[in-house]
Amino acid sequence: MKLLTRTTLIYLLYASVVAGAGTFVYFEVIHKLYYGYVDRTLSRRKLRVLKALRLYLHSPADLAYWHQLDHNVEFVPLPTLPARQPDRIGQRIMYNELTGKVQPYRQLAAPITFQGRPYELQIRLSLLDTQGLLWRMALTGVGLFGVLGLGMLGLQVVLNRRLWQPFYYLLNQLQKYKLNRSQPITLPPTQVREFRELYEAVQLLLRQNQRVYRHQKEFSENAAHEIQTPLAILRAQLDLLVQAPGLTEEQAGYIERMMSVTHRLTHLTKSLLLLAQLDSQLYFPTELVDMAGVVRAQLVQLQDQLSARGITLTTSLAASVPLRMHRVLLEVLVSNLLVNAIRHNHTNGQLAVTLTTSSLTIENTGRAQSLLDTGLFERMRTAPDSPAESVGLGLTLVQQICTHCGLPLRYTYTEPGRHHQQVLFG
Repeated sequence: MKLLTRTTLIYLLYASVVAGAGTFVYFEVIHKLYYGYVDRTLSRRKLRVLKALRLYLHSPADLAYWHQLDHNVEFVPLPTLPARQPDRIGQRIMYNELTGKVQPYRQLAAPITFQGRPYELQIRLSLLDTQGLLWRMALTGVGLFGVLGLGMLGLQVVLNRRLWQPFYYLLNQLQKYKLNRSQPITLPPTQVREFRELYEAVQLLLRQNQRVYRHQKEFSENAAHEIQTPLAILRAQLDLLVQAPGLTEEQAGYIERMMSVTHRLTHLTKSLLLLAQLDSQLYFPTELVDMAGVVRAQLVQLQDQLSARGITLTTSLAASVPLRMHRVLLEVLVSNLLVNAIRHNHTNGQLAVTLTTSSLTIENTGRAQSLLDTGLFERMRTAPDSPAESVGLGLTLVQQICTHCGLPLRYTYTEPGRHHQQVLFG
């Protein structure tokens, strides 16, 4: 959800709560004000009636005639006059002869004396139109809130398209930004100070990251050159030493171990350099690669290792699985998964490779324990039963490549001692 949309929704929620509660408060306030006005009107009318009784009316028949002329004024005879009873104002439901309906009235009742006889003076005002008026006022308030809400939503759309346009333009550039390409980041003209400050902070951050990236790239290139060259010389000298005449069996054993260490160091160096490139988010150009062809080629190369350990291989490979990816990264991914499944397998164990259009699954027998507890994807972490030539970076590279290429990687363990590595495609 966009920030402006979220802010607008919060404002609308607050406004709806205030409007909902305010409608009832508004109704009650108007209700009290109007009833106060009605009560004052009844009190003033009572004074006019009392004045008319003193000046213009002379007999009880005049009282009945007055009631016939105005049904809202009535004189009810009383047996005795109450002692100092105050005026009573309240609600009364009566039948209205003019409308033919039962409707509410506001009534004032006061004891009076006319020509020595006690009466109760009842003065009434109809409330039928009043209720309708109050409800219409409340509905008008609800309608105004509806107009306010629609106006805020419309304003939010306009602000999204105009006021926030520089922000989304900058965000779009950052989403496409690559450190190794060094494309410039621009900001459209804007009067919003926060956007300009954000742009300046982004520019500073990118300059710092580009400087760190250049230094790390130079270090990786220098390390690749400076380390690989002496290693190549060392391997060549060891090859010449093996071919030297008069070499004893004991000396050959020492040389073989030195060559094994040299091979392991070469593999470790290449893995570390590749990890450094992946950590730096270097751009690896992609191409359409057949995953099935890569898997078959890697299985052929590892056939000697499978035979040496007596591992039974079972495959179920789709005819062709095209995948857009960097070929070298894909080969490293598949090779490391297969090599890991062989190294951590039992002698005379089992290895199953399943390739579909949606995933690559490698299942192998091994330790009767989940490898997640042993730091499976941590760098330089190897299991106790790992071979000596293992450098502890195989699955770390697999995880880094999957993360870099957006391929979900899953590991599961099932009894008895079966380990599953699965790479999902898209």
